Amino acid sequence: MWRHSAKPVYFIVLDCRCLLGMVFWLSHMRVWTFITAFVLCALFGFLAWMGLTLPVACRMARVLLVGPHRPRLPLWKQRDYA
Repeated sequence: MWRHSAKPVYFIVLDCRCLLGMVFWLSHMRVWTFITAFVLCALFGFLAWMGLTLPVACRMARVLLVGPHRPRLPLWKQRDYA
């Protein structure tokens, strides 16, 4: 019963987190909100194609921006992409 409770929710092939942009567009129908919602759907589709979820992609982006150095941890406890 609880086997698939940790898997992300998908609507057809898109992650349901991208539907937040569509809800925003449905509440404020303008061209720029449609473009924003479309870009979000394309971004989430690309992440799904790469096999990443949003939290994992955010962690990888943080490591790319900040770097893997974590000054409070000893070197043997530091992990890559964490």
